[in-house]
Amino acid sequence: MNRTGEPEVRATLDAIRRLVQGIRSPSRRTADAGGLTAAELFVLHALREAPAKSLNELASRTYTDQSTASPVVERLRRKGFVRRERSAEDARRVVIALTPAGRTSVEREPEAPQSAMIAALGRLPARDRRALARGLTRLVAEMGLGGEPAAMLFEDGSR
Repeated sequence: MNRTGEPEVRATLDAIRRLVQGIRSPSRRTADAGGLTAAELFVLHALREAPAKSLNELASRTYTDQSTASPVVERLRRKGFVRRERSAEDARRVVIALTPAGRTSVEREPEAPQSAMIAALGRLPARDRRALARGLTRLVAEMGLGGEPAAMLFEDGSR
């Protein structure tokens, strides 16, 4: 094993461990308490302020893509927490909105763990966000993980 850059490697691994622990623990509590995954809760919170005018808009709000958001929305629809309906303005579009049950659920559940990370990233200077994105993107590529779409955090597709 190459030990070059050992202090930086240790510091990076420690930071990643703390990050994962910090977002995994609230995710477990969320799933245990309300039966919702952290990804489902994140989508509900994204819809709390206003319905999404399209699946693409919702994906943008959750920093993902349509193929990642779609199965989460479908599970929430089956659970009765969201509804999909044709847009009154453009019949080609589907509006995604909370149902009364979804609004009740999102109001009593804690904020999704991803929200704290997004807020923290927003507080970083743009230069630091760019450097972090470049570094993590490079790390993912070096690990051979860059070719797959990135799922929402804690979304394993098994639900």
